This record gives sequence, structure tokens and C-alpha cells, in this order.
Amino acid sequence: MQVNSNMGVGISKPGIMNINNSMTGSAPMINLNSKSCPSLNTNPSKALKIDIFKQLSKSHSITNPTALSLLSSAQLMDRIILALEKHEPLSVISIGATEAFVMAQYSIFSEQEFMSHPEAQVANQGIQNGFFHRGIRFPNIAARDDAVEAVGKADIVGYNTLVQSASDLTQNVLNTYNLQPELVFEANLRRVLMFSQKEKFEAMLAGKKILLIGSQAPLAKRALEERSKNKLGFNIVGAISIFEHEEIAQVKKAIKHYEFDLCLLAAGVNALILAPHIATSSGKVAFDIGWGMQSLITGEIVMDQWLAYIIGIERIMRM
Repeated sequence: MQVNSNMGVGISKPGIMNINNSMTGSAPMINLNSKSCPSLNTNPSKALKIDIFKQLSKSHSITNPTALSLLSSAQLMDRIILALEKHEPLSVISIGATEAFVMAQYSIFSEQEFMSHPEAQVANQGIQNGFFHRGIRFPNIAARDDAVEAVGKADIVGYNTLVQSASDLTQNVLNTYNLQPELVFEANLRRVLMFSQKEKFEAMLAGKKILLIGSQAPLAKRALEERSKNKLGFNIVGAISIFEHEEIAQVKKAIKHYEFDLCLLAAGVNALILAPHIATSSGKVAFDIGWGMQSLITGEIVMDQWLAYIIGIERIMRM
């Protein structure tokens, strides 16, 4: 864990789509059949990545989210902005594929099942950045219990409501632990909020004291300050790096040294665990923005085959 105020420069990488010219207009049109669509050929372990997509989206079937009572992107931003205006605590988290898998250990999946799954194999490689960064090793009962407790305490919970297999796993996890979030949103909205809800996202940042937490927090601090500080008048009071679940205790201690209004996190299951703790212990707003942290660095939407081929960027931009 590093607490750092000296940043590197964010660099656009393959698999990122620039929509800077579309921020205030309609959702960009993208040809999903184009050869320019993000490829999986970005890592020697690409077979594991392909297996993950096969395991988590075998049918590629899309659910009907209107059957759920979901917050729209505008409604989600409104609740965050209201909490900031009223100086009330609020935690916004998301249960992604990895988080659901962590929570499923020894409850839904036996040790043999989850240890032989590509998700565990990827996590146990210990990669520290990018798509393969998980910040956890399996088996990990402590992380499972921490995650279950955090979801129970969170105010707003996101998860993949659009892809049937991913939605089913998350629902199974929630039912197993008798967790019933009152407020739910589509987790992939976090990738596009700063574009689809540009004005509200900027209102969330404007004039605030902001704490960033995640493996890319230092990069995000520098990028935000260079791009938006003069316009929005915020103050990023700190950037705390976290790479592994075992660093959570250190991060909790580091947080105590900062005064802030808003904490933005991106650390996988570790962000899910930290956000409710931050909201309850500090009385502040803690928002797990996931891959949105990368977008704060590049000014671009982070794309992968999940978003490009299965869900659809146009659909997410409209939600």
C-alpha cells in the first residue's frame, strides 16, 4: 500500500474507446462487428481470459432489467449529489464477477469447484494491474466474510443485471446470504457515468475534497488535477494505492489522516469491502467506481468484449 502524491501520466491502451467528442451529445455509434473492436490478445494468459468469458456468459443471453427496480444513471448520480449536499454518509458498491465469485466460496461452490475455475486461476497469478488484477488469492474465507458483511451494510449496490449468467450468480449469492439491497443499479454504468451524466458527474466533484483509493489512484489524481481542477475547483487531498486484500487494514489507518467529502475507489473486491466502512466510520460518501477510475485517467471509456459484444455500449449510455 502506497500513499502518494507524485503521479505518472495516464496513457491510453488498446481496448479503450475515445468518446470525448460525444460527451454532451448522443451515445456514440459503434460497429461491434468491426475488426477494430478490442481484442483479447493483450496478455500471455489470454486463454484464461477467454475461459472467463465462456464461463460467465455461456449463452450470452441478455436479461430484461425492466423487471427489476433499477436506478438509472441519472438517479444514481442524484442520490450521490444529494448525500454530498446534506453531508450524509452514503456507500455505493458493485458486485462484479470476481466479487460474486469471492462470496460464493464454500457456499455455492465447493473448494474443488472454485479452485479449478479460471477466475481463481487468474487471481492466483498475482498480477498487479489491468484486466487480470484481482487483488486477492483463493481460497480466501476472510475476504468472503468481509465482502458479505460489506454488501449487507452498503446503501446502493450495483451488479450485472444485463447478462443472464452473471445476474443469476449474483442473485444466487445474495439469496444464499439473505441479502436484499434496497437500491440497485446496473454495475456497468460506472464505466460511462462521467460521459453519459457528464454534468452531474462534474457537479459531484465540484468544490469537493476528494480522496482516491485504488491501484491507479495516483495516476487518476494527476489526470484529474490537470484536466478539471481549474474548472471544478475540487481538492484531491490524497491518493492511496491498494493492490491486495491484505492491505485493507493499512488503508483503513491511512484514511484516518485525511479530511474529505467524497472517496472514489477502484480496487475490485477490496473497494467493495472498504466503501461501506468509509461511509459509516467517516460519515462521508464512498463510491466504488471500478473501471471508471481508468476513465478518469484517460478521458475514455474502458472497453472489453463483455461491454462491446455482449452488453453494448449504446445500451449502457442510454440507461
